[in-house]
Amino acid sequence: MVLIGLSLLATGFMVSYSKKTADRSYDLMLNSAILQLANAVRHGEQGFMVDMPVSAFATLAQAPEDRVFYRISVNGSFLTGYAALPTPPPTTPSQQSLTQQQPVFFDALFSGEPVRVARLTRLNTERQPHDEIHIELAQTRLAREQLKDEILYPALKLILGLLFSALLLLGLGIYYALRPFTLIARALARRRPRDLTPLLLPVPKETLPLLHTINHFIARQQQMLERMESTTSVAAHQLRTPLASLRALSENARDEQDAAKRKTLLAGLIEQCDQLSLTVNHLLNQAMLDHRFHSQELLPLELNALAKKVCLALAVPALQRQVELSFEPATSPLWIQGDEIAITQMLNNLIDNAVAHAPVHTRVEILLRTSPAPAMLIRDLGPGIPHEEREKVFARFYRGSQHRYLGSGLGMAIARDVAEHHGAGIHLHDNEPSGLEVEIRFNTYRSTP
Repeated sequence: MVLIGLSLLATGFMVSYSKKTADRSYDLMLNSAILQLANAVRHGEQGFMVDMPVSAFATLAQAPEDRVFYRISVNGSFLTGYAALPTPPPTTPSQQSLTQQQPVFFDALFSGEPVRVARLTRLNTERQPHDEIHIELAQTRLAREQLKDEILYPALKLILGLLFSALLLLGLGIYYALRPFTLIARALARRRPRDLTPLLLPVPKETLPLLHTINHFIARQQQMLERMESTTSVAAHQLRTPLASLRALSENARDEQDAAKRKTLLAGLIEQCDQLSLTVNHLLNQAMLDHRFHSQELLPLELNALAKKVCLALAVPALQRQVELSFEPATSPLWIQGDEIAITQMLNNLIDNAVAHAPVHTRVEILLRTSPAPAMLIRDLGPGIPHEEREKVFARFYRGSQHRYLGSGLGMAIARDVAEHHGAGIHLHDNEPSGLEVEIRFNTYRSTP
């Protein structure tokens, strides 16, 4: 549409240019002829007379198919020629003084035929008062139209040729530009549902970023699928073990005649139920967070307020275990781009782990700081984690040698997933005088939302 619009604009310009050029060329001849005709008007003893100059009409004869008309009037009185020639449009006083020096050209109709008219006004200073002589010289437009066509048609052919060539080149350009996308679409359409290998196609370098993006997306899907398969396999094993224990304990409790032993078996049964419930809850939380990681946008989040909210929610369960929670906010607001539900789950897991491993009548400290680096610290006085196990505890279903309570082995893995999704890192350090310090270090933060 842009090319067509530009072509129409160029065509309009060429039409106007060819008309003006033709008029300019033949106006020169008309100007020469009317000046000669003006010089032929003289005043004698018998009044005004005109000695028609042959040279004036010889000049106009260069357009042999055109006809010429003239009119001469003195002081508003018709003298000779064609009295019905059209009059020129009205002029301002300044334009009128100018027309006494040079002709005025205008287009008009005469006898139903378009003509080009030149009008010249001269003053006869031989008498007082001065006589005002008006000469109009008109010529039909046949030669002008022919010259205009001779100028216009080659230009139109050139414009149409350029337009056709541009459209052809544009069409070829669009075809070859979109061809890589067609190849990519066909390659994706031919793939089997579980084929997540990278696309290897001969595409231009301009399309390589798109191909790399698609391959990156495929790699992410492959990673997610492998992670889901691995988690499902391990989860099936983890669920199968407590289910088998539940069945064995139930059968033993059913058959046990001793009341004390039956009570012990029932206590073990309840413990296995709690273990199974915790594992199922963590698996559901893991599935929920995996979905949120790929569907929810990160929004401005103030960590001081969120950490305080989590501590208040966990304070009562901690007191039931005879452990106190101590919260110390940062000295200034600490804003990040985050998912409130995901970070709440991460803090729940880490603080709950610290409370579970803390000795009774001790305190778990939660601190936020902005320097030397923005971070959240969770400190307990428990047994800590040996250095050789600190990386292993982030693996799914891994439970360290120092665990003292029922757990699923998923809490730390979920915490690291949430931290990495937010561009943060979890680091484990020794606490003084004993225990563990969990540091959540944020790479990006700001003091205002």
